[in-house]
Amino acid sequence: MSTKVTISQVADLAEVSIATVSRFINNSASVKKQTAQRIMNAIKVLDYPLPSDFYSLNQSQPGRGHMITISLPSISNPFYSDVLKGTQAAAKRHNYYTNVNVQHLDSSTLSDFMEFMEHSGSKGAIIMNAMNRELFDLLYKRMPFVQCCEFTENQTLVSYTSIDDIQASKKMTEYLISTGRTKIGFLSGPMRYKYARHRIAGYKAALEEAGISLHPEWIITLPELDFKMAVSSVQQLMTQKEHPDALFTVSDLLAAAAIQASRTAGLVVPDDIFVSGFDNVDISQAVFPAITTINLPKYQLGYMACELLIERLENPNVKVKQILLNAELIIRESTQK
Repeated sequence: MSTKVTISQVADLAEVSIATVSRFINNSASVKKQTAQRIMNAIKVLDYPLPSDFYSLNQSQPGRGHMITISLPSISNPFYSDVLKGTQAAAKRHNYYTNVNVQHLDSSTLSDFMEFMEHSGSKGAIIMNAMNRELFDLLYKRMPFVQCCEFTENQTLVSYTSIDDIQASKKMTEYLISTGRTKIGFLSGPMRYKYARHRIAGYKAALEEAGISLHPEWIITLPELDFKMAVSSVQQLMTQKEHPDALFTVSDLLAAAAIQASRTAGLVVPDDIFVSGFDNVDISQAVFPAITTINLPKYQLGYMACELLIERLENPNVKVKQILLNAELIIRESTQK
């Protein structure tokens, strides 16, 4: 009489835990490739009975159990929350899983990122990090990916979803000018990001077209999108003998910081100074006064980026698609007397 082979025996032969064998059986793609091979070899040697639907679940269904990595520079910016909801919804629709890697991507962190991809069994990535052309080319040679929100300029190799930041920023600046404000400052995050470079370009273009002088001393570029850092910088700006009568910030988080800093400096928003933001995240309506902002289709940006990646994974020869979605000006109390 033959003895029944147990999952414990499979684990011992493959030199892994029982839990890892169980994960492999339920979703082979969730286990590192080399580990999965050892487990399968052990199963064959021991003639361990697999569930009847093992092969259909793990091989025949496109995307079944496959992992996608979402690469973020930070989780402190509330903008990413709705974008992530979109990516996860699209992944679920196609039976993919998602994980999140939070770190700045550059030449010094690329090897760590690739190791994360390998260990998690990810098939591809949605990159929300800024990437210069050198880093873009290195990553392009090593894995399938799409870009979301941020994209590497002047490339036709990879699909992306984003918005026209130049036009959206120009729209906001033109609105501020239409209210009679001519002393308009600008508060931004680091210029390594496409959004920052494009939004300041739109701001400058609108001022130039209106014949309004640019004041470089009223332009603040922060090394990170940091609330406390923004408060400190705006306080210093508002103590100048001549300071702006409007401040265009590149995120609602920075706009909230600017409102707090203005109040500390003895200025009232909007009576003494207008403040505008960008993104239309929850904080834009949680502060007083509510923030005039640019609404971005955050959920759609994430959803469509994930769709583009899955399309690329399941059809490597698919045509590259580079999609810019519309942004909408929302006027609230921070720019209305």
